[in-house]
This record gives sequence, C-alpha cells and structure tokens, in this order.
Amino acid sequence: MYKSILILVTLLICPRGVQAGLDKFSFLDQVENWIIERKFNSSNETISCRASIPKNGTWFGARIRLDGNDQLLFPSEHLKKALSLKTIKSVRKALKACRTGLIYLPNEIGQ
Repeated sequence: MYKSILILVTLLICPRGVQAGLDKFSFLDQVENWIIERKFNSSNETISCRASIPKNGTWFGARIRLDGNDQLLFPSEHLKKALSLKTIKSVRKALKACRTGLIYLPNEIGQ
C-alpha cells in the first residue's frame, strides 16, 4: 500500500515525462537495430519488457521480436533473415537487466 501511495504522489508532483512506461510500453534502450521497451503495470506492480526490430506495420504483423521466453519470432516466413547471434545475446542481456527492477543500467549489458 505504501508503494502505491508513493508512486501516486510522485506522479502527481512530477512532470508527465516521468510517467513514461506507466501502464504502456515506452522506449528504454537500443541495442544495434533492436528497440528495448518497458512497461510498469501500476495495478499489480509488475514490470514487462520487450524487444523488437521496428518495421512499418503492427507489433504482431511486422516486427521481428523476442517472445516472453526470449525466443525469436518472425511475423512471416518471407521476413526471416540472418541475425547476428552476438546481437541477439546482447538483446537478451538487455531484457534480463530490464526485468530485474526499475533501475536499468545499460552499461552492464556489454560486460
């Protein structure tokens, strides 16, 4: 309960930019051509993170992405392309760091 009150007071006092990622996905980091996004769900106080390669179209219809188990998903067969294993490993590290807590330290990803 204390956490919820603290979050509410902070959101009321601070500018709108502070609310980024609150109940909606927002940009967190970029690893080469991959975008890392995070959402804080205020109703159950959980963090969700996702990674994708942005393309024109919808999230499910056009983006190469990692699922909840960090497995590669291609929207269709014709979009499959060679992806760097080193980059995918870095993206998975970024997602792990994102899911760890509210403080995200991108400098730790390359280590």
